[in-house]
Formats: sequence, structure tokens, C-alpha cells
Amino acid sequence: MPLVAVIELALHVKQTSSDVVPESDWVAARDAVKAELQSDDLIVFQPFWADPLGRRTFGELATMKREGRSDERRFPRAFEVSIRGAHDATLAGWKTLKETRHGAVTVTLLENPAPTPVLDDILDLVNPERLSVSRVEDGVEQPCSFQRGGSQGGSTVVPQGLLVPADRFVCGGGHVGVAVLHGLDHHPHLCVYATPMAGASLRMKFANVTFGSSLHGHSGIQWLVERTPTPDKVAVAFSAFDRPIGTHHHKVGAGWVGFELPTPELDGKKGDLVAEIAPSSQRQFCFEATTRREAAR
Repeated sequence: MPLVAVIELALHVKQTSSDVVPESDWVAARDAVKAELQSDDLIVFQPFWADPLGRRTFGELATMKREGRSDERRFPRAFEVSIRGAHDATLAGWKTLKETRHGAVTVTLLENPAPTPVLDDILDLVNPERLSVSRVEDGVEQPCSFQRGGSQGGSTVVPQGLLVPADRFVCGGGHVGVAVLHGLDHHPHLCVYATPMAGASLRMKFANVTFGSSLHGHSGIQWLVERTPTPDKVAVAFSAFDRPIGTHHHKVGAGWVGFELPTPELDGKKGDLVAEIAPSSQRQFCFEATTRREAAR
């Protein structure tokens, strides 16, 4: 027993001294990134458990759009800030443009070989000027009101559900607002928290959207629900100009999943994008969608 205690003490000293990255190294890495950072660049911290350390030092550079990103394809470049030789597997096929070391922190600038530029992001349109929400039951459409106020806890038990957004559209039995989903992959995902209703559809109409060659999106359900797969599905039907684009079905247990609906006939047009969630008992649903155009090759 005394020998075990000595070994544990030695390992603790090593872990809290020589293995700890000095704050000065993180600051140097931050300054290096800030000097070259462009508005549409991505910043990732590796390994994943080091993300809170990176956010603490990088501050406002680690924006919610970067931290809660839906996917990496939308970014033309990425700064990978890593320690202990870790790398982000999702960036494995990207071209290395530059690599610098700042003590124990390595900063690698990477270029996306095939980005899909975003034309419109529905997360930017969740406001009374660009979005109208209604409850549809038996063919009757009832408008939902927009409210500003404080956010609310998703439940009274731990772990809690999605945090109800402070600014949201409120319907009879549902609401719509921007939130952060704790996904099954334990990553944060910025998305539209749109609660399905048991006896009615939830219709969202995004105004004056610029369309491209595809509608690209993701969906998920709070991890506590998703960790137990069931046959249940949440259906989101998209349409524009009174014509269907396609329907995405999210199966409970699938985690944060992507979908892509081709819209070549709408490329270059502007109009309303309608997303309608069919009746469902699943309350912790969140999704995001962007109109995109494939980059020229």
C-alpha cells in the first residue's frame, strides 16, 4: 500500500506539472491565429477534451457558430489548435497550408479541398422579420406569437433537457427558437429547437431565402432520449414556391445526422422556405438547414 501511494503521488505530480500546457503557450497560439483569422474560418481544439481549455484562452474567437457547427464542409479553411500530437479526424483530407509551434501547442492552417459555401442559414433567420411560425391542426392554421424574455430549463431533473430559448415563437403546445443541442456524440450543436406537437403540425416559413443547388441540414434529439433507440421518427417536410423539396425523417437513436436535398431548379432564386414538422411525441427535437452551392472545381 505505501508503494502504491508513492506511485500515485508521483503520477499526480507529473500530471499537474510537466504534462500541463502553460497558459503562455495557449496565449501565443491565440495571437497567431488571430493575426490570420478570417470571418469564415473554423477553429478546432484537439484533443476534444482540450476544447474548454482552448475556449478559455481564445475567448470571442471561439464563436458559437464555430463551436456549435453543424459540419465542417461549410468552412473553406480551418485552424487546428492541438496539444500532445492530437488531430481532428474530420479534417484528415484537408491540405496543410502552414504549421507553427508555440511551446506545447501546435497550430495548423488547413484548406478545405471541396467546400460548400453557405448562401442562407436558417439560424440567422429566427426572428419576427424573417420567420413566421404557426400551429396547423385539421387544416386550420393558427399563428404563433414571438416573445422575448429569459431562458428556461428544459426539465426539472438531471440531466436536463434542451434549454428553452429566451427569444422564441410560442405556440399552443410548442415553441421555436435557437438553442444548443447536447447531441448523442456529446458535442454541442447550434440548431433550431422546434418542439413537435402530438396533435398538430408545426409550420415555419422563412422569408426571402436565397436558394442554391441544395438544401443541406442536420437534426438531432437531446442525448438522454437518443441513447435509447426506438422506432419513433420525427418528419420535417421542406417546400418552396408551393412545391415540395423533400422530407427528412429523424429516427430516435440516430444521433446528430445530416441530410441533403437537391434543389437545382431553385438555384439563384429567392423566396420563402417552408419547414413543417409532422405531429410527434418527441419533444427534444432540434434541426438546422442551409442553402448551399457546390464550389466550382
